Amino acid sequence: MQTCKSCLKEIETSATKCSYCQSYQVWYKNPQHYSLIIMLPFLVFMFWNAGLFNKKEFSDFESEFSFNLEKIIDANKPNTILITYKVKNNTRYKWRDISYEIISKHDGELLATNSVSDFSWVIQPNSESFLTVKVPIVSNANEWELKIKDLEVKRY
Repeated sequence: MQTCKSCLKEIETSATKCSYCQSYQVWYKNPQHYSLIIMLPFLVFMFWNAGLFNKKEFSDFESEFSFNLEKIIDANKPNTILITYKVKNNTRYKWRDISYEIISKHDGELLATNSVSDFSWVIQPNSESFLTVKVPIVSNANEWELKIKDLEVKRY
């Protein structure tokens, strides 16, 4: 004999349901939990496909990106130039929503930084993309460096 987990009366050892209070002695034998047991694999599949279990961080893949300064153009606007960089993505992931920083230097000495975010920029896996940035002219600046602060993975 065993005691019921709900009403604490004695019931037979092989009983899965109490004859007095009708409570199930083992939770997974309760028919109300069958839907949860059946739906669990589908929920795991949905979360997996939504990318919640495999979030990629740009800092883990930063070394697989390369940047080359392609050209510098006068923007025909006062105190503004356009700088075009070729960004090469050597990962197997599609990246989007770039946040970057342009560092203006003169003979290696830092003069100014300009932080920008571009939510329309996308780079495909194992490909190259051009990124043109508008930079305010800093007097005496003769070199500019692109530093990506953050990117997000686009799954589809």
